[in-house]
Amino acid sequence: MVSLEQVQSSNARIASSLPDGLVAVFLGGTGAVGQATLKQFTKLTVRPRIYFLGRSQASGDRITAELKALNPEGDYCFIRADVSLLATVDDVCGEIKRREHHINLLFMTTATLLTGKDTAEGLYYQPAVTYYSRIRFTVNLLPLLQRAPALRRVVTVFTATKEGPVWADDFPGRYVPLLHQRAHYSSMMTLALESLGLEAPDVSFIHSFPGSVKTSHVVVLRLMFKIMGPLVQMSPAEAGERQVFLATSGRFPPRLGADVRGETTTAGVPVDKAVGLALGTGGEEGTGVYSVSCDGEPASAKVREALARLRGEDVLKKLWLHTEDVFTAVTGTTFV
Repeated sequence: MVSLEQVQSSNARIASSLPDGLVAVFLGGTGAVGQATLKQFTKLTVRPRIYFLGRSQASGDRITAELKALNPEGDYCFIRADVSLLATVDDVCGEIKRREHHINLLFMTTATLLTGKDTAEGLYYQPAVTYYSRIRFTVNLLPLLQRAPALRRVVTVFTATKEGPVWADDFPGRYVPLLHQRAHYSSMMTLALESLGLEAPDVSFIHSFPGSVKTSHVVVLRLMFKIMGPLVQMSPAEAGERQVFLATSGRFPPRLGADVRGETTTAGVPVDKAVGLALGTGGEEGTGVYSVSCDGEPASAKVREALARLRGEDVLKKLWLHTEDVFTAVTGTTFV
């Protein structure tokens, strides 16, 4: 386990180890874990430029004021958007691309309790929010991540370390038995990140499990208990600290620690020897794609074996072809 003290020690070195003006995009930044991480990231960085998305303008205005109070030198932009729709995802990504040459961090926490419903684009609502929109954001913004002169990282907070069997004839999960949905969706997320890791070895990709976070939002608690199971709760502050650690620590470097031109390191805050490099999803250290639990530790050998079986069954390729087919069917393109 990576202790909270080790997490805080690494986070305290963000300002001195990473450049000023980090550009970050928070998808789901008004929710419990997303908001806690957003605030910690704001406090710990120097003159950050942050985009955060949510559905409520009132929440966005409130959080913007709170971020300015935490770090007056930062630049904060709230974007009101329903990211269950891939057309909206493309619009938001287009706006960010017009404003930015690069981004350093894409951090995603969007979730939903809705089942048995489709979006206006015809996608099953639950994976539309938690899988398709997140992967579409990542694909669209990947060129900006690869252009970043320093940190280059994607963190998607969901059900990491819970991977297992996949219903390859029903990727949307509409008919997957309830007790198997967590393993199914978790494997989809991790395998999609592995596909992206092959495309962009100079970016690190983390699928994380937040644990159960104390919050006044009953909906969030219901979602966590339904999908993740009852757990000992941690405070929002600790959850935010731990997610910022995942987002910035050199414990989780890209497969290529330097960029494709070999010019600059993009691994993050130098890692303490006591913490060391994390095992990637393939079982080797520092390989660029990670499934990480709430204590900062990578997936168990049993989970890595399950992922290896899925790769052996060609599920990784089938999933990515399915994802591209969905993108093309809904938007007309595989990315924008």
